[in-house]
Amino acid sequence: MNDNIRRLLEELEEFDKKNYVFNVPREGGEFLNLLVKLKKPKSLLEVGTSNGYSTIWLAMESNNVTTIEKDSYRAGLAQENFRKAGLKNIKLVTEDALEVLPKLKERFDFVFLDAVKKDYINYFKLIKFEKGAIIVADNILTHDLDEYCDFVRNKYKSLLVKIGNGMEVTVV
Repeated sequence: MNDNIRRLLEELEEFDKKNYVFNVPREGGEFLNLLVKLKKPKSLLEVGTSNGYSTIWLAMESNNVTTIEKDSYRAGLAQENFRKAGLKNIKLVTEDALEVLPKLKERFDFVFLDAVKKDYINYFKLIKFEKGAIIVADNILTHDLDEYCDFVRNKYKSLLVKIGNGMEVTVV
């Protein structure tokens, strides 16, 4: 990781503490970065950009990132943070994910879910996956996501990784 991105991530961590943005913790970002480095996805999707903190961790190891954020203020912060990071491989979509996902033609081989928790199953069902895709859902330990976990665990290979706020890692 270059010094510019390292400093920016540290600034965003401080911003998060002061402004209650609720990004993934650093260890969650590092875990996502490692998974992407290992998987080498051709097409990566993030649902729930916020200010772009997790997106930066994902985009450092991927050539093609699509990220969706419905809140225009947060999307603006994210766009500025992508510029500061010097990352040009990110396509930011500022719309409601439930409306955007059915329109996407692309098939994804890596997905990170960190948006409206009650909609995780709906997002999952709307996304077009490549065979062997990895889906990581955040906040498993901090939110009531039993229904989502039951859904993925009964249909796919899936397990809880107790990093950060808990991440359910699923392979389809």
